[in-house]
Amino acid sequence: MRRVILLSAMMLVSASMFAQLQWRYSRALTFPPTDTAFVRPYLCTVTSTGRVYVLSSTVTDAAAHNAIYYADSNATTLTRMIDYYVIGASDTLTGDIGNLRGIASAGRDILINASVPFRRSAPNTVGMMYYYPNGDTALVQKYGFYSVPQSAGHGTYHHGIALTKDTIGFAGLSFNTQIRFYNFKYAPISTGTARGSWINATYAVEPGGPNTGGFDIVRDCAVNPASDYNDSTKVWYTSRNSLSSTQVTGGIAQWSRGRQITNPGGYQGQRVQDAFGLLVLGSSISYGITVDRNGLLWVAGNDSTRRWVKAFDLSAGIFANEVFELPSSNSIPNPVPGGAPFINPVDIGLTPNGTIAYVPDASQKKVYVFKYGTTDVGESGDRPIDFRLEQNFPNPFNPTTTISFSLSKASSVKLVVTNMLGEEVATLVDGKVEPGKHVKVFDAEKLASGVYFYRMIAGEVSLARKMMLVR
Repeated sequence: MRRVILLSAMMLVSASMFAQLQWRYSRALTFPPTDTAFVRPYLCTVTSTGRVYVLSSTVTDAAAHNAIYYADSNATTLTRMIDYYVIGASDTLTGDIGNLRGIASAGRDILINASVPFRRSAPNTVGMMYYYPNGDTALVQKYGFYSVPQSAGHGTYHHGIALTKDTIGFAGLSFNTQIRFYNFKYAPISTGTARGSWINATYAVEPGGPNTGGFDIVRDCAVNPASDYNDSTKVWYTSRNSLSSTQVTGGIAQWSRGRQITNPGGYQGQRVQDAFGLLVLGSSISYGITVDRNGLLWVAGNDSTRRWVKAFDLSAGIFANEVFELPSSNSIPNPVPGGAPFINPVDIGLTPNGTIAYVPDASQKKVYVFKYGTTDVGESGDRPIDFRLEQNFPNPFNPTTTISFSLSKASSVKLVVTNMLGEEVATLVDGKVEPGKHVKVFDAEKLASGVYFYRMIAGEVSLARKMMLVR
C-alpha cells in the first residue's frame, strides 16, 4: 500500500514538472460574412453565463454600423443581436444612437451607452443609454436626453460604462473629462435618484485635465465585479487616450476615497505608473480595460507601439507591475510564435471564473479567444507557444528579482542581462535546458540603479524585456 501511495505521489510531482498554468491562444471568433463590410469591433463585456457581447461602432469609422454581437463559449461565429442602422435608430433625425460608446453587464443584463445623432441634437451632443434585461431586445429600457420620461444627467455624452454588482453605472464624461455615476437599480436609491438617472454630485476631473476638443477623453471604465463600492477603500479604473504623441494627457487613472451612492463626488483619480511607461497611453481611440475578481487590471494596448493585452497587479497602490501578457504573434516588443495574430486589440473581456478571455480586434474584424489552465508541454497538439519570457518579479527591484521562462521542448538557451549600452552584466543561463517552466534569480547587488534588459535566445527565437533596479 505504501508503495502505491509513494508511486502516485511521484507521478503527481513528475506531472507537475511538465505542466504549468498559463494563458494560451485558443481560436478566433468571426462575424457573420454578410456583416464584415461594416463591422468595426470596439468594446466588449462578458455576462455571468460567460457570453461575450461585442460592440461595432462608428467611433473610429463613419462607414461602420452601430451594432451588438454576441457569442457563447462553444461558438465559432458571433451572432448579431441588433443593428441600430438596420432598425433606423442610428444616425437619423429620430434615432437615439449616433456612436456606441460603451457596454457593460450585470448578471445576464446588458447596458450600452451612446451619443445621440448630432443631426438630431445640434448644436449640442447629448447621451442615451439602453438597458436590455437578459439581453432581450424586446425588453429594452431607454434612458437619456430624449427618453420619456427624460432621465437626468444625460445632457452631455458619456464614454465607457461599467456596472458594479449593485448595478450602479460608472462612466466617463466628455464634459470637462469628468466621471459620473448612474442608478440602474429597480427602485430609487437613498438619494432619491430614479432608475437611469445620474447620482447628483460634483465629480472630479480625470488626472490628465480637461480634454481638448473631445480628442483626449475617458474611453473605458472598469470595476472589480466582486467589490462593494459602498466601501471607500475599493478602487476602480478609467483609461484615457492622449491628445497627441507630443501632448501626453492619457493613461490609466485609479479612483478611490468615494462611495458609489452616498459620496460619489468623493472619488479622486490618480495616474497609474509603471516602470517602463507601458501605461502612458497614446492617441489611439480605444484602450479597453477590465478588472478580474483577483483585482488584476487588464489593458488592451492597441496602438502601433504596443499591440498587446497585459494584466497588471496594483496591490501596492498606483504602481502597476505586469504579471500576464496574452500570447500574440504581433505583440510589441515580445511576439510569441503561435499566439493570436491581433493587430489592433481594442478591449478584453473575461469570464466570471477568469479562465477565458476575449479580445476584439478592430483591424482584423475578429474576436480572439484565450484560455487559462494547465498545459502539458509534452502534448504538441495543445501547445500554443514554443517559448515564453515573463516579466521579472518584483519590478522595480532591489537588489534581487526572479526571471521566468518557459520552453515547450529541450533547447539550447542563453539568458543574459545587459545595461543601457548593450553591455552584458550577467549570464543566467548558457546551455541546454529541458522543457517546462524555469525560474532564475538575478542578483544586482554590485550594479547601479537604472534600467536593464534581459534577453533569452533559444534557437532562432530571441525575446527581451526591460527591468528597473531602484536603490
